[in-house]
Amino acid sequence: MKIAIIVPEYNEGIKAIKTIKNILRQTKNPIIVIDDGSVKSAFNLIVKAFKNNQRVTIRRHVINLGKGAAMKTGVELAWKLGYEAVIFVDADGQHNPKRIKQFEKKLETSQIVFGYRLMNKSMPVIRRWGNKVAANLVRVLFNIKKKDLLSGFLGFRKEVYPQIEWSSCRYGIETEMATKIGKNKLKFSEIKIDTIYIDKYKGVTILDALKILLQIPFWYFTK
Repeated sequence: MKIAIIVPEYNEGIKAIKTIKNILRQTKNPIIVIDDGSVKSAFNLIVKAFKNNQRVTIRRHVINLGKGAAMKTGVELAWKLGYEAVIFVDADGQHNPKRIKQFEKKLETSQIVFGYRLMNKSMPVIRRWGNKVAANLVRVLFNIKKKDLLSGFLGFRKEVYPQIEWSSCRYGIETEMATKIGKNKLKFSEIKIDTIYIDKYKGVTILDALKILLQIPFWYFTK
């Protein structure tokens, strides 16, 4: 199976370079980097680091459109280039590239694969409880039980994309995807991944979490 590793990134610079190098060491599959409107200096660091590497394809949004939009750009490019499946890895180092081989193997038998983290003290308390509240709401409304609703370390095959394609441009992609899996009664697999928080104050804020929670009933009543 031809698989592309998609790395959405925004102003990660050196962190993104380190992540991409780690991915290259863990898999023979190619990498698609989608820069979501980073400042020019941060973007140029990545271009300079991988301009001569044929396994790394880099594309850039002129302005910041959000993680969901960057992921969709990556997926559409992967299909255009002839890949049959994709795996998403965050550029900030919070996803351990050593797990990629497990995703690749699992995608041979599963259309959708999610990584899940243990809900322990390694996860910030607000995010841990926000994850649990959202997961319970999705379970009740959509009859889908996921161990980690908000993990962005995931992969899926091309044939299932039309049924899980998301409209969220920023955060909430993983939750929206879960609601579509529930509605369409799709099967999925889960892989235990490392719980890593390099910056506990970066990423989904309390306001972002509240917006996601308010979106869940909307996704329930829309087709």
